[in-house]
Amino acid sequence: MLNKVKRQLDLVLEVREKAMRIQREVVPLCAQAIRDVHSGKRPSAEQKVKLIERKIAEAEGILKQNPEIVNNVLGIAYQEYAELAIFLSYLKTDKLPSLSVPPQFYLTGLGDAIGELKREGLELLAKHDLRGAEALETKLEELYAIFASFSYPNSVVPGLKHKQDVARGVINAFHDQILAHKLTRPA
Repeated sequence: MLNKVKRQLDLVLEVREKAMRIQREVVPLCAQAIRDVHSGKRPSAEQKVKLIERKIAEAEGILKQNPEIVNNVLGIAYQEYAELAIFLSYLKTDKLPSLSVPPQFYLTGLGDAIGELKREGLELLAKHDLRGAEALETKLEELYAIFASFSYPNSVVPGLKHKQDVARGVINAFHDQILAHKLTRPA
C-alpha cells in the first residue's frame, strides 16, 4: 500500500515541478512587461501578456490531473498576471478586465495594480502634467472604493486586508505628492 502512495505522490511532485518551472518564467515576464509599460513600450508589454497567457494555460494543462495543487503552484503567477492585465486594461480603458484566474488572485492582483497605476501618476507629475495626475488620482480613489468593498477572511483571500491597507497608503502618498507638486511648482 505505501509503495502505491509513494508512486502517486511522486507523480504529483513531478507534475508540480514541471508547472513550477513555467511559473518561474511567468513571474519575471510580468515584471518585465510592467517595466515596459512604464518606459513607454506598451506594444512589447502586450506581446508579453500573450506569452504569459500561453504559459499559464500550459501550466494549467500540466496540472489538470492534480487540481488540488493548482493554486499553490500557480498562485503567484495568477496574481502577477492579474496585476499586469488590470494595470494595462485600466490604463487603456479605465475598466477592469475579465480574466480567467481564481478570484482571490484577481483581488490581490488588483491591489498591486493600484501601486503600478500610482507609479504612472508619478510619471505624469515628473512631466508636470498636474491635470493628468489629478485625474488619475480620482480614478485610483474610485478603483480603491471598489477594492475596499471586498471583505473576506485571510482563509478565503490571503493577504486581502493587508493589500487594501497598502493600496490606501499608496493613494494617500500619491495625494501628498500631488499637493507637494502644487506647492513647489512655479506660479
